[in-house]
Amino acid sequence: MTRPVIPFKKHITLFGPDPNWEWTGGDLNPRPPECKKLEIEEQWANFGFWLLKTHTKAHAKEILRYAKKFYLILEKPSLASQLLMLSKDVRRVTMSSLSNLSKFLGVYENWKQTIKNHGLKWENTSNLETFLSILNSNLEETESWLRQVIQKLPKNYSTVLVFDVLTGLRPSEAAISCKLITELSEKNKLDLYLDKDLMMLQHFRFPDLFLRKSKNAYISFITPELLNVVIETKPRIKYSAIDTMIGRQGFNTRTKQLRKLYATKLRNDLPQEMVDLLQGRISQTVFMKFYYKPLLKDIQQKTIQALQPLQLELLSLIQ
Repeated sequence: MTRPVIPFKKHITLFGPDPNWEWTGGDLNPRPPECKKLEIEEQWANFGFWLLKTHTKAHAKEILRYAKKFYLILEKPSLASQLLMLSKDVRRVTMSSLSNLSKFLGVYENWKQTIKNHGLKWENTSNLETFLSILNSNLEETESWLRQVIQKLPKNYSTVLVFDVLTGLRPSEAAISCKLITELSEKNKLDLYLDKDLMMLQHFRFPDLFLRKSKNAYISFITPELLNVVIETKPRIKYSAIDTMIGRQGFNTRTKQLRKLYATKLRNDLPQEMVDLLQGRISQTVFMKFYYKPLLKDIQQKTIQALQPLQLELLSLIQ
């Protein structure tokens, strides 16, 4: 007896049915709509947990958000031409998200072929574009904004912002670092993170918190004065909470420009490769070549010297 063919033209997508297609036959496994919805949500949740094994929580959320928006491209490669209409930055994030999703689903080879067929390219921000971005940013306005904001925010919030601009970390990393300092200090284990001889925070010792696939935060130099403020204030807040609090005080957020302000302050005292080291714009292999104490001591002294005027002013505003 031959098995009857069930006529259908419904397209089952990677994460559920495509609403633009319809069955022409019966459903062999009828279930209430809410059950199917739960199954789809469960698959997205599993993908999210999978991402957390290799990405920070914030980065995993970003990948998940773009994957949900563009996942149909993996099912219908002809849609990949839409990516060419996106800005370079958005296209890069979207392609990264789809690469992760395709690996999770076991269709990565198909995705690589789609990239090739549509002439898609991984375009990173060039050094020239980074330089022009700094030039086009009004960092004097950012510095003025920072002075105003830290006087309006609660001290634990303003401490993270000051810590951010004086270490060159990303805003989310600064919040994580302040929390880590607080927790380790309370357990008398700060030496696991801080090299006291160099007054250097060793982010690389906590890869799950700080290391990403690119632009890793390996180290930051810190003064005893700034460290004491963090230990006394005990900030345990998330970056998103800081942005929310800034908005409540009637300010626009400029937190992402603090990293540029830090780099600009260092350019007069440090060569570009040293600034790249401190901002994680080097590979792990290159970082290990720099990890030589006499060299690091010289970088530390020049870094603190370049930031000293800004630190004196900002710490006086939050005391």
